[in-house]
This record gives sequence, structure tokens and C-alpha cells, in this order.
Amino acid sequence: MLQNLMDFFGRNDFLDIFLGLVGGLGIFLFGISLMGESLKTLAGDKLKNTIEKLTNNVFMGILVGVVVTTILQSSSGTTALSISLIRAGLMSMPQAVGIIMGANIGTTVTAFIFSFPKISEYSLLLIGIGSILIFFFRNKKTNKIGQVILGFGLLFYGMDLMGTGLKELAKTEAFSQFILRFSTNPILGLITGAVATAIVQSSSATTGIVQSLFESGAITEVKGAIPILLGNNIGTTITAVIAAIGGSIAARRAATFHVLFNIFGAILFLFLLTPFTYVVEILQTQTNASPKLTIAYAHLIFNFINTFLLVWFVSQLIWLIKRLIPGNDDLEDSFNIDVFNEGIINESPIIALGSTKKVILHMGNIVQKMYDLTYDYVKTPNPKILEEAKQLEAIINTLDHKIHEYLVKITSNIDEAHSGELSKYIDTIRDLERIGDHCENILEISEYLHDNKGTFTDDAIKDLDQMFLTVKSMLNDDLIIIENNDKIIANKIIEIEDNVDRLEKKARKRHTIRVNEGICTSEAGFNFIEILSNLERIGDHCCNIAEYTINDEYYIIIDEKEIDFKTVSNQNTININIKPYDKK
Repeated sequence: MLQNLMDFFGRNDFLDIFLGLVGGLGIFLFGISLMGESLKTLAGDKLKNTIEKLTNNVFMGILVGVVVTTILQSSSGTTALSISLIRAGLMSMPQAVGIIMGANIGTTVTAFIFSFPKISEYSLLLIGIGSILIFFFRNKKTNKIGQVILGFGLLFYGMDLMGTGLKELAKTEAFSQFILRFSTNPILGLITGAVATAIVQSSSATTGIVQSLFESGAITEVKGAIPILLGNNIGTTITAVIAAIGGSIAARRAATFHVLFNIFGAILFLFLLTPFTYVVEILQTQTNASPKLTIAYAHLIFNFINTFLLVWFVSQLIWLIKRLIPGNDDLEDSFNIDVFNEGIINESPIIALGSTKKVILHMGNIVQKMYDLTYDYVKTPNPKILEEAKQLEAIINTLDHKIHEYLVKITSNIDEAHSGELSKYIDTIRDLERIGDHCENILEISEYLHDNKGTFTDDAIKDLDQMFLTVKSMLNDDLIIIENNDKIIANKIIEIEDNVDRLEKKARKRHTIRVNEGICTSEAGFNFIEILSNLERIGDHCCNIAEYTINDEYYIIIDEKEIDFKTVSNQNTININIKPYDKK
């Protein structure tokens, strides 16, 4: 065996084969990522809105999961998207379970696409068309369509490169012996598929590799390919686990369901490997299927049957997961998704308006958590903290859109006496969303500093600590006044805001002295000033929320005489007499 490997590595064309495999895999992964991200951008918020509206039950969730995964070309992406909606409180656990099940079926579409050989013949043409749309058209939508076409062409071109390399490998005795071990040992094949998919984070890529191995003859039997497919389904859960790290209890439970669901299916079909292989082989014979299409059949049958078997036990599985991951999550329990019920608006708009307060408070809690993570990241360059904070920013934006949309629908049904309260809620969510934006600015500045090994002096850190903690107290108090409409605390926030302005000015002056003395570098100092400025702006938004509570007449429109801007303009016209230039 060792001699065979030495002979193989010593081949003249070894480097060509190796580069074809590695390059092909890289092109494939880039292509499928580019296509999925571009499709997601084209779909925009409509994709999230569709998921929110159509996932009323598990079966609808499965259907949505299939469709969305077909669009995104990534079951991991669909699962991560549903987890983000859970974390925002816009989706319940049973709804997410349906989407996760449907995502597993939707990802099989990719394998069927790979089964059409004629498409690969036009991969370079697709790459050319996509590139033209990207580089020769200014329209953003056209550019995105070009990226979709380019990605589609790249994934087929990458598959071709991998397939060519694998066909050459299949001719070598060393590789044949290596693959034979996986073919004859299902557990080893299962583990290999799981590890490979976890590394590349794309079950579509590893499924495509299995199709190429089977087509090239490296894997001679369907029975040898199926365990690797089963392992792929386990490995793809790694993305959901990463998306749920540091998240709410519901998000971690959804990720756990994804893992358990796929592991259960893999183990079940491992025990049923012989009869399952028999069914796939019959289907292959009856339809005269190509090797690639045969693998696509196996992939679809496995995921469909696994979903069909477990869909009837969703409530029991959720019960089990709640026992495995006990506890309550403050963000999760802060409001119920049913408050967005549009039927309540027509029946009782006052109740609908009152229910939004809890949702706004929920949004405020998430903003507060993002602020705390931002402070942590400024002090500690931890990529996990950065990723968690960015996920919360996306959740804040989703809630802002959802709450605003709901409040606008209430507007036409509300009486004049409550219109001021509605306007206050709209302004409050706007300020909360802007606080999230400023936190995002600080994160970007800090990321740049950490990446470029930038540091602040001890005195600068003390100034930042004081600013962060002072603004944090304002944000904490804002949550109290949102809940209780406490005017005493609102007045306190306004007084603190004046102190924040003074702190910022003093910190700027001390910074200027440090720069002049050469203690602080100008680049680090610029970023220091930017962080201070963003913190001061967060303080302003906190103050705005307090003012909405204090000033009862803030939203009363006074009938005053309108200003005649033409008259004002004429009164302020300055006549300038220009004397001719005297050549003398």
C-alpha cells in the first residue's frame, strides 16, 4: 500500500491532478456561495417576510424550507436564517422545525442540477455572460443577476475540474484501494462525509464529489456511496450550531433539533442500508439513470423519508429538546409573536397599540445586549463577540421594520387621543435602531484597530470606559421609561446627557494633548475620536427617548401661520457692488 502511494505521488501528472481537484473545489465553493448570496440579495426582505407569513404550521414550514433552500442553494443558510428569526422573536420553535426539515429536502435539488451533463458544457458561456452583466452594466439589479449567472457557471466549471481529476485518480491502484476501504466500511464512510462537510460547510459540495466519484468509477457500488451521503447530512449541521452560539435558548434548541434530526436519519438509514440500496438500484435500472442521477435519487429519497417519518413526532421532539436545553431566555420570553396579529387592529386598535410596547421593550433589550457586546469587543478582540454583535444588529433591523410596519397599519384605525402615543413609539424604535447603527460603527472601528494591532493609551482607555459606562446607564434607564413612562428617570437621563457632552469634550482635549506630546499616534487617535463621537450620538438618541416621555405636547401640532419663504428670501438678499478692476 505504501509503495502504491509513493508511486502515485511520483507520477508526472500528479501536480495537475492535485491542482485540478483543489482548484475545482475552490471554484465550486465560490460559485455556489456567490449564487446563493446574490439570490438572497435579489430576494431582499421579501424572503424573510415570506418565511414569517407562510410558516403558520410545520407542514407549511417544510414547504417554505424546500423553496427557500432551492433559492439559496444552501440548507445551512436556510437554517441559519430561521435561527435569526427565532432570535428576533419573529418565529416560534415549531415553525423553525418545519423549515429545517424542508431545508434538508430542498438541498437535494442541487444534486439533481449536477445530474444534467449538458449544462456543464456551457459553463464557460455562463461565466462570460455573468461577467458581462457585472462589469458592463451599472444597474445594481442587473449586476446581481450577473453574479447569479456567474456563480451558476462557476459551480459547474468547478465540478468539471474535480470530475476530471477524480477520473484520473480512479485509474490509480493506490486511490482505488483507499476508496475501497470507505466502500466496504459504512461507518468510516459516514464519518468521512460528516467531517468533509463540516470542513467545507457545504453538503452540496461533498454530494457533488460523491457524484463525481461514483461517475468516475472510483466508487463502484451505490452501497459504498450512500454512507458518505448520510455523513454529509450530519456535517452540514455545523453551520446551524455556529449560528446559535451565544444566542437565545430557542435558537440553541433549533440548532439542536437540526443536529438530532440529521443524526437520527443517518443512523436509521445506516441500519437499513441494504434494503435502501436495493430500492435505489431498482430505480436506477428502471429509469436508466446516470451515476450522478442515481446519487441524486438516493439523496432525495433519504431526506424525504426521514422528514416524513419524523414530522408526526415534532411535539415529542420539542419536548425532548427542552429537557436537553432547559431554562428560560429573557429575550425570548419578553414578548409573544402573536402581538403582530393584524386581526387585532380591526377589532381593537387600542389593544394592538398597547401590545407593541412590549415588542419595543424587547427590541430595547436586544439593543442593550448589542451595546454591552460592543463594549466588550472594544476591550477584547474576540471574533465570536463580533459575530454575535453583528447578528444582533441584523435582528434589530428586522424588528425595526416589523414594528414600524405594524404601527403604520394601526395609524388609520387609531383615534386622535392615541395618535401621540403611536408617534412616540415610531420615534422610539427609530432611535433604538440608530443606537444599533452607532454600535455597528464602533465595532467596525474596533475591528480595524484589532486587525492592524492598534492600541490606545491607558488614559484613553479610562476616558472610553467612563463614556461607555455613562451612556450605558442612560440606555438602561431608557428601558425603564419605555416600560413605565417614568418622567423622573426621563429627567435624569437628560441631565446625564449634558454630562456626556462634557465628558466627550474633555476626552477630545486630553487626546489632543497626548497627540501633541507624541504619546498617542495620530491613526489610533483618529479612531479614538470616532468612537467618542458615536458614543455621544448614542447618548443623544437615549436623550430623545426620554424627551418623548417628558414633553406631553411634543406631538401636538399647533396651528400657526406658515412662513412665506419668498418674502424671507427677498428680505435677506444682499446687494454686492462689484467695482471694476483698476489696472493701475
